[in-house]
Amino acid sequence: MFFTSKRLSERAEGLELLKEILKNKNKSVIIHYSCESFVTTHGRTPRVTSICMRYLGTSQTKSFSIHLQAQFEQKDFNNLTIDDYDELEKKMLNEFYEFTKKHKDFKWVHWNMRDSNYGFEAIANRYRILGGEASEIDEDRRYDFPRVLSKIYTHGYEKDKPDGRLLNLANSNNITTIDALKGVEEAKAFLRFK
Repeated sequence: MFFTSKRLSERAEGLELLKEILKNKNKSVIIHYSCESFVTTHGRTPRVTSICMRYLGTSQTKSFSIHLQAQFEQKDFNNLTIDDYDELEKKMLNEFYEFTKKHKDFKWVHWNMRDSNYGFEAIANRYRILGGEASEIDEDRRYDFPRVLSKIYTHGYEKDKPDGRLLNLANSNNITTIDALKGVEEAKAFLRFK
């Protein structure tokens, strides 16, 4: 190669990661989840409130949520106790981990789900706290999409303000954000139903 630089190498790495994700779309799933506010949990791990996966190849979605579990159990949203929430969250996470076992060989594309505060580890920790045994999704199968974009376009590919990179990126590219909520809004929405 005639020109080489750290920047060109990083861009090539990002393009290769994107190519891996798109190589077999039917074996790639996009994951997002919502949880309680990090501020109002008084030191306890935020409750996972919903998890959604979208198959990249077919655009079909699979969702798990506490509120859906409550409906399955025919429980009244307005009268759930803390024990009810724990039971429903555990059942939701049981289903999620059954899903992960069936999709171990998939590529998992996510947005910043990379630590114990928000990410795969945070979900696993919640499940362990509730008495479950989490099955791991191998780290080499996890693709942090903002990191891929940073490698391709540099870290300044989108602004953080006013709505966060993901929503700003969608708005900049005329991608619909119907019913999309920022993280703080997701937590408040859960509290309204709690």
